Amino acid sequence: MNIVIVGGGVVGTATGLGFQRLGHDVQVWDVRGDCLAAAKGLPVANAPPWASWRRASPTDVIFFCVPESKIDEATLAVHQVLAPVSKEDGLTVGRVGFDVQDIHVPFYIRSSVPVGTCKRLSEKYGRHVGHNPEFLREAVAEYEFLNPPAVILGNCCHRHGGEMQKLYRSLRVLIHHTTPEVSELTKLAVNGYLACQVSYWNQVNLLADALGVNSHEVGMLASHCDDRVSVYGSRMHGRPYGGKCLPKDLRQLIDLCEAQKVAVPLLHAVATVNYMMGSEGELERRCATCGKPFTSRFGSITCDSCRSPDE
Repeated sequence: MNIVIVGGGVVGTATGLGFQRLGHDVQVWDVRGDCLAAAKGLPVANAPPWASWRRASPTDVIFFCVPESKIDEATLAVHQVLAPVSKEDGLTVGRVGFDVQDIHVPFYIRSSVPVGTCKRLSEKYGRHVGHNPEFLREAVAEYEFLNPPAVILGNCCHRHGGEMQKLYRSLRVLIHHTTPEVSELTKLAVNGYLACQVSYWNQVNLLADALGVNSHEVGMLASHCDDRVSVYGSRMHGRPYGGKCLPKDLRQLIDLCEAQKVAVPLLHAVATVNYMMGSEGELERRCATCGKPFTSRFGSITCDSCRSPDE
């Protein structure tokens, strides 16, 4: 297939390299000439204008791998490039060599977005817009793209769902077909759940510190003895969760709940605990070694004077 990927960051690069390795023709569109995708050797067209770039054959699918704050801007820019000039929709960007098939090219968003985004954009531009969420970790994104436990396709229609099925078929994993709304909420729910796990074990960490117990040993034993306890959080805690996904997706999930007038005290508590574990939420406690009061950061139980160089 001929694939265009909008956004040459971690997700866009992993997606592009993965599909390229599977034998597909990939082109990345990014406003940055020095983006990660370019550094990794993928063909990158700077934008704007993308209108000057043309394939030898029509594009089959366009993936959007940009932050959710840029989704509207990116989809508008691509729509303007692919669509003919029209007085009715007020577009002023045309391009040489317009192919009528381009108006039917599906957009698939890989980013975390508010539930209903695909439907809203589909109605706005008269295009097929689906959701294909990614669950990639930055350090191993390229490996995880090619080795996912499963693939979720929030499809706009059966036709494009079938085409996406063929695209991912060579990965030989279970492919789940659903609606864009279910896919969008699943992405937010997963990251919200991961944030809950980290905050829960950070609470255990604070208690363990007060008792002089190693919370990581507690977490290791818990995950070993009961397979319902995830390794995530139980062994990776003691610091606030961060990164590019969990904080913003939890906030987005909370905002969505509040917009629907759904009370979410648990999610608010998760965010509060994370704040407490960060430098902005330093805790006052007594050193476990010398007993003197000190400002604890990231759950530390000893002051700077008593802390060993290895801690």
